[in-house]
Amino acid sequence: MSSTKIPNARFSNPLFLALLPWPAVAAGLFVFHSALLAFLFYAAGCLFGTWRLGGFAYSLRPKWPLKVHLVVALASNVVLIGLYQLFGKWLLPADLLLERLATVGVTKASFVWLFPYFLIGNPLVEEFFWRGSQGKGGPFYMAVLFGAWHSMPIFLIAPLWVAPLAVLGIMAVGFALGEVVAKTKTLGDAILLHALAADLPLLIILWIASR
Repeated sequence: MSSTKIPNARFSNPLFLALLPWPAVAAGLFVFHSALLAFLFYAAGCLFGTWRLGGFAYSLRPKWPLKVHLVVALASNVVLIGLYQLFGKWLLPADLLLERLATVGVTKASFVWLFPYFLIGNPLVEEFFWRGSQGKGGPFYMAVLFGAWHSMPIFLIAPLWVAPLAVLGIMAVGFALGEVVAKTKTLGDAILLHALAADLPLLIILWIASR
């Protein structure tokens, strides 16, 4: 990882920048009433924070072989989709999930942009910001901030008996990805794992629920 000079430290406080996603997404959802704008504002906030904290200095070249990512992704997809089939339909029925998503502007018509965003855009911006920038405080510190941020959209969508478990799960994923970056000194492996092992199974679950 090469060093870079962080421009103008006035708005370069990591904790302050970690709070940016909250008003960014709130503006998209509650001011403009647009889920698409909420995602775009979130991505813009993450990229701004990455720039302020020098996170773009990380390499994007993966160090692990592609087969490692594919094996982890396959295992994650099988486990998460299997758990949804066994318990998820009872904890969060498909009708309730789709109803909650519709309240924030995510419908079946949204899939045309939602799926590409979560497979390409989301892994990139989140790894740059949360692991590449906020990760400098250590995997556990970053995982707490990562989980805290995700509590906002999760509690908007999931019922109270599911949301806390989901937040803890996201914190665990954030910690694991932080450990990957700490060991590899690159964001490439974390981006691939984020896309294939974390976001992809959630998209498949969403597709199953919407059928």
